[in-house]
Amino acid sequence: MRSVFCLLSLVFALSFAAGAAELDKLLLTRAELWKMSGDTVMTNLPDTFQWMDAAKTRMRYNARESKTPLTLFGSRVVEAIFDIADGKISTLNVSVYNRGDAGDIEKKAFDAALDKVQEKLVAFVGKDIQPQSQNMSAGGSRLRSQAWRTETGDVVLCWSSSRTQSEFITVDFYPPGKAPKSLREGYKTSVGSDDLVERLKNDDDGSRYVMVPMVDQGAKGYCVAATVERILRYYGSNIDQHVIAKLAESDSTRGTSLNKIVDALEGNQAKLGIRFKQLYRYDDLESINDFKKLCNNYNSLARRTKEKKLELSDYTFVVDKMKYLDYGSLMKALNFDIFRQLREKDRRGSRAFFDEVHDSIDDGIPLCWSTFIFPAVDKSSSDFGMHMRIITGYNTKTGDIIYTDSWGAGHEKKVMKAEDAWGITVNLISLQPRNKTSR
Repeated sequence: MRSVFCLLSLVFALSFAAGAAELDKLLLTRAELWKMSGDTVMTNLPDTFQWMDAAKTRMRYNARESKTPLTLFGSRVVEAIFDIADGKISTLNVSVYNRGDAGDIEKKAFDAALDKVQEKLVAFVGKDIQPQSQNMSAGGSRLRSQAWRTETGDVVLCWSSSRTQSEFITVDFYPPGKAPKSLREGYKTSVGSDDLVERLKNDDDGSRYVMVPMVDQGAKGYCVAATVERILRYYGSNIDQHVIAKLAESDSTRGTSLNKIVDALEGNQAKLGIRFKQLYRYDDLESINDFKKLCNNYNSLARRTKEKKLELSDYTFVVDKMKYLDYGSLMKALNFDIFRQLREKDRRGSRAFFDEVHDSIDDGIPLCWSTFIFPAVDKSSSDFGMHMRIITGYNTKTGDIIYTDSWGAGHEKKVMKAEDAWGITVNLISLQPRNKTSR
């Protein structure tokens, strides 16, 4: 907790340390900013930003990960992302504060930070230009913004908080006339489902896939929020993971409840311009009896291969006469090869899963893919866990699954054997544009 408050004191400091990188030096070039390349940003703000993908379409700064502090109008920021299109800067998103990276703060500190940003933005755009208020309610959450439109660029300040929870303050910079007309328009998908097939890539090795914008969730437990942001950005939305985290009540440490993100997406389909559909759910481990059955079936196979048996009693404990299961420890103790064999017995479920993947990808539609994390399959982890990633394709020759994790550069296009992919699958969710053609 101490490290969180230390970071916050840095974020909201009115002065900044010597050697800080200043976004102001780029923003004060006004219209010239939109002629700059990403490499120009790297040159002017060295050791600050990192590319998020090999195609160099997005670059990111995060206060947790960079040794060089970054400032906007003299105050440190938590995160900043440049989007690059056709080799030139197309947008700049600056997170002045977000709960996921900076932790919780009191309403008084949040309001003071918001007032400070508003004051600086008025000075930046000119006192004669009046902002346009753009507010939106979604799933019980209130999102507020102000937009200034100038001859050299558009600026949108967006924030969300309640009496009990401060969420985020962001500032988006756009070329003149490019800012969304309203929050609703900006968050809503603009690409039509009929236009997505054209995005399919087919390589000589049999790989069929699409590429979705990269988002780096950073050290936050925001894999669900980042996954949804990436798919909606693929459909033309400019929503970010902090808005999604707000809608789904995400926790930066514990992550997002799958039930809550399902409720949030189902309840906001019209506002986000999507159609939500749960294609598959693995619900064989939802009761103590399910785990008894798992152990019995597991032990039958373990005897044949002389692997250690699972004793359910080793992973249960009693508190105040209530019996609890140490789910994570039990799953970590599993031999994944045996668990995968058990999953393969569900041939109907496996066939339906891969049929859904193939049909969706053939239509250019990526899928939200909730999985178990087994160290035997995911070398990036030494522990059992849960994760959400995106299925972006499959191999027409081998059947392998092509997927991406929201971890930045190097994770844009990854491949997993079909049997492993099925073995770790928990949920498969489709988010499709509501419109048939681009609006």
